[in-house]
Amino acid sequence: MKKKTAAVLLAGSLAAWASGAEIPRMLLAAGNKVFVMEPDKTVSWVFDGVGGVYDAWPMTNGNVLFSSKFAVLEVTPEKKTVWEYRVEPNAKLNELDSCQPLENGNILIMDSGHNRLIEVNRAKEIQVEIPLPSKAESSHGRYRIGRKTTRGTYLAGMLQDRVLEYAANGTLLREINLKTQGTQQGGFFVFDIVELKNGNLLISTGFDGRWLEVTPDNKIAWEVSKKTMPELNICFAGGAVRLPNGNTILCNGDWHVKKSANQVVQLLEVTPDYQVAWSVSHSDLKGRIAPVQEKENKLAQFQLTQVKVLP
Repeated sequence: MKKKTAAVLLAGSLAAWASGAEIPRMLLAAGNKVFVMEPDKTVSWVFDGVGGVYDAWPMTNGNVLFSSKFAVLEVTPEKKTVWEYRVEPNAKLNELDSCQPLENGNILIMDSGHNRLIEVNRAKEIQVEIPLPSKAESSHGRYRIGRKTTRGTYLAGMLQDRVLEYAANGTLLREINLKTQGTQQGGFFVFDIVELKNGNLLISTGFDGRWLEVTPDNKIAWEVSKKTMPELNICFAGGAVRLPNGNTILCNGDWHVKKSANQVVQLLEVTPDYQVAWSVSHSDLKGRIAPVQEKENKLAQFQLTQVKVLP
């Protein structure tokens, strides 16, 4: 009798946890593409052929807004680009890492190349500019995420280890040093920040492998990590969504993965007490979207980065 691999055992255990749960319709960003996954895990729409897709949003008009390294694009369901904000395609000097459609019609953009967070109108005119303090020489090593809060403040995730909150005039209001938040499990890589309705922030720490819910007084209220879910092989703590039922959807991206066991679970919904409602595996995505193949790595990767729930 052949021995079962760790990957097969893990997939089986997650399937057992997830029985009977309904998967929502989702917009997903994944390395070099944006796509829509249906509740039966089929893929109904793909916009690919773009690089560095770290953020994506469904628009109220039915379009999709996403960042792609040197551009932020708004595309229609027919894949026509109807709005764009571009920078020169120079990897050493420029990088646009995140975007956010705002209620006032403006777009918030993390402009890592120019070390700033900007809010632009539809005419691409800068309405708010917040200088940021990263001293990283490479634009790729500075930031991945910027968000505007419901309070009108601005959040910036410094890639190495912290989250900064600013007023619109550039005044620093708050700093969350993630090195002081719990036990570090790997190299920090602040990837996502979600403002929750309870006033807390849900922070994704990338290669550190933790999703941390942090209170206004910088205390950890909840976390998903190797400590709280040892049975889950966490590769890259990516984008997250807090659902109305209190559960949380997490992207467990396989960026630069070295072991296939760490690729098994790509996406999952977790309850507050760490039960898995459902999961999407590497095999679920195989054959439905094209994988990414790194030159130095023979493992096919899907590199999920962000998730948003669709109607």
